[in-house]
Amino acid sequence: MHTGFNVADLTLLLAQQVAEQSLSLPMLPAVANEVLALTQAETTDAARLSQVMHRDPALASNVLRVANSAAFVGQVPCASLQQAVSRLGLQRVTEIALALAVKGSVFGKKRHAQLFAGIWKHSVVTAFFTKEIARTRRRNVEISFMCGLLHDLGQAVLLSTAEQLLPNETFTAADLSGGLHAQHGAAGALLGRHWALPEQIVEAIEHHHDFSKATKFQEMAMTVCLADLLAHLVADPDAPAPKTSESLRQHPVLQGLNLYQDQLDALLGKAPMALLAAEGMQ
Repeated sequence: MHTGFNVADLTLLLAQQVAEQSLSLPMLPAVANEVLALTQAETTDAARLSQVMHRDPALASNVLRVANSAAFVGQVPCASLQQAVSRLGLQRVTEIALALAVKGSVFGKKRHAQLFAGIWKHSVVTAFFTKEIARTRRRNVEISFMCGLLHDLGQAVLLSTAEQLLPNETFTAADLSGGLHAQHGAAGALLGRHWALPEQIVEAIEHHHDFSKATKFQEMAMTVCLADLLAHLVADPDAPAPKTSESLRQHPVLQGLNLYQDQLDALLGKAPMALLAAEGMQ
């Protein structure tokens, strides 16, 4: 920071904002609400999803752009959203649409754009691993993806709040890792409730760093915890821990999820795919 305002001051200020529920909470775009509802509906189809997304031309265009990125496209590009659904599957296109809607609402800031971009990249990589862990354990991959994607919403909310409260400050990654970490679970849960997200997602957001405190959906909190650690390991070399796969192997979350070493190796082997997915979602 440029002034005498230090990380301890920032931590205290943000903790007060969380306690008073005075955070700057963005609205979830209407189209994102509709897409989220489709993910929870018992029946939906490509035409209905396409109709919803076309209400937001910018979103529809971006979904098609991501669907045609190196992370997803085949040899022949998709010419329409319905073709993207037939090529990639309804679930994958819905994930892309919801992710991009959230990105535009929460992460599309001009100030500290690099910091927001870093949080977003980590979120996408975590979402990828959360889904892969769920697939390995034969759990619901759709809700798992959303839990992973949204787990660090609180960091973006706190950064936006800090920008508003301290408009003359320039924050660094080190400032944020100290000032945001302690409060980001609670801040993300506040936003999740503000958006009326499913309780399972809210609890995973709030307790992914301390899954022992999760009361109803501890397994999902553990899944996001491991995915978060994997994302830091493969995509964030400056993260405090884990630094190596060997240190990750000692983490209690593996025992909690009853995952074996060969299953962890298989997840680590998917790192290039996770990074490619994050690149495609930029």
